[in-house]
Amino acid sequence: MYLFEFNLRTRKASKNTSPEYAVRYLKSKDGLMVEIGDGYRHELWLDAKYWNRIIRIIKNDQLNKSGIQAITSGLMGHCLPKKYEKNLIFAIKKNKIKEIR
Repeated sequence: MYLFEFNLRTRKASKNTSPEYAVRYLKSKDGLMVEIGDGYRHELWLDAKYWNRIIRIIKNDQLNKSGIQAITSGLMGHCLPKKYEKNLIFAIKKNKIKEIR
């Protein structure tokens, strides 16, 4: 079902991240999508083009720390617990989480 799953607790790609907090890529009837969260109640769905832009912003240091927090705590605040923010940023910068294609 999922094209890619990244467990935010273990900081590793995985085959079955449910019910863990994770980044998941999937193909839907509307095209490529990204699901961030626990896959149950705390989740955010993003179109691939918006997710790819977020990836580039974080990877290329296009925002300062408060700008990144606006994304991780603001936009993703309900689906990304504070304790996993650093794991998400680390994974993006280390190219463990890549743009969805």
